[in-house]
Amino acid sequence: MPHSVFIVNKKNESMRNKNPLNQEEYYPSPINRRVCKCGCGHDFQPGRKDQLYINKRHYDADYNRNNRKIKNQHIIAVEKQLRLNNRTLDKYYKANITNQKKGFVQCYLTILKADNFTTQHHAGIVEKGAKTFYCLYDYKYCLFKNTINQLIIEIHKE
Repeated sequence: MPHSVFIVNKKNESMRNKNPLNQEEYYPSPINRRVCKCGCGHDFQPGRKDQLYINKRHYDADYNRNNRKIKNQHIIAVEKQLRLNNRTLDKYYKANITNQKKGFVQCYLTILKADNFTTQHHAGIVEKGAKTFYCLYDYKYCLFKNTINQLIIEIHKE
């Protein structure tokens, strides 16, 4: 890529004096212009030979878009499933709490699994007597089997 040519006054005076003896042509840098590595498509003149980005903002954007997302991909997937589980419990708790006055709701686990609820991910475990409660953000639930061997989930609001 060709360099652009700048005309500068030798004595650092105003450019009104257009005398060719006082002016010289020079190239701003011996390093060729580059395209920013972040993917923005901007062309820039690097100040160092190893400069890959226009500035720190472009470096940070590239890091957050690529490296950081890949590094935390598992954490993002688990948190997404936790939020989905919390929303599913919220939906069934609010739909059935008006019918029951106990303070908790019971429903079949297969119904919740139809809404992509999984029992693999939870934020914590609390044991009260013989019951084991699995905690999410706003709810906790307990799993048990009824008399005909179906899995029942008991939902409690935190």
